[in-house]
Amino acid sequence: MMGAVATNEHPGEEPPALPPGLVPGPGPAPPPAQRPPNDITPEQVRQFQEFQRFQELMRKAADEGMPPGNPPPGLLQPWGQPPPKESLPKRMLKAAVSKIITGLVVLAVLVVAGYFAVDYFLGEDHDQPPAHETGGGKATTNLIFETSPRNAVQKVYDDIAQGDAKSACSRFTDDGRAQFTENMSEYGNTCSQIVMTIHNGIAAKHMKSEYANPWIPTSAVPATGDTVSVSSCALEVTGGPRLGLLTLSKIPNSEGAGGGDAQWIVSGHQVEPENCGGSASTPPTT
Repeated sequence: MMGAVATNEHPGEEPPALPPGLVPGPGPAPPPAQRPPNDITPEQVRQFQEFQRFQELMRKAADEGMPPGNPPPGLLQPWGQPPPKESLPKRMLKAAVSKIITGLVVLAVLVVAGYFAVDYFLGEDHDQPPAHETGGGKATTNLIFETSPRNAVQKVYDDIAQGDAKSACSRFTDDGRAQFTENMSEYGNTCSQIVMTIHNGIAAKHMKSEYANPWIPTSAVPATGDTVSVSSCALEVTGGPRLGLLTLSKIPNSEGAGGGDAQWIVSGHQVEPENCGGSASTPPTT
């Protein structure tokens, strides 16, 4: 006797009659289920593989008897014990040494800054000679003074020709420079201005070499005395103005070791007639 066969017909509907001798077979196979699209990215696969590797390492670590919580070999190692805390006296000593070093550095910076500030604001005026040039001290500055009145006069002309106002004006004492500035005021209000005005005129005429080397005959310079006067009217000056009558004096205590020659400085200045009253300069002799 055949049992009831479940069908997919709706309730109340009779299945169609089958010819005699035929047995109903299974219905048509359902279509295969559609798999959802794979949204797993390669990065997720890599992370999953890393997780599996981590689980495997943890399992091996447990099999080897490592305490729970310690990372397996090959992974991050736990930090060591923190270093022992230094004692209070040692920390105080280090702090004191650090403060001393900092204080010394700050002091050095302040000393250097103070030196430059004093030199900048209170340093000697470039228009003024060092104190020893006015007497009492030995000439030991970078400016080399001449050891004869004749050369001292020639260096004044040379400094003006080269436009070296500092050197030219430093070859005068305070009084001598003041007289020179007053008497030559047509060229400027200060010694430096006078030097540069004359220099510019010489340079414009391309006569620097000629002006720097005036002809100074031996007769123009007295042979003896600690103070001598040299008149520009006795010189042959080319390329620029004559500088008037220059009075030169020995710089006190400027003799070299073993009684060497003294050094000379311009200690006074006087005006002379323009073009020396129309007289011609004495030409050089051979």
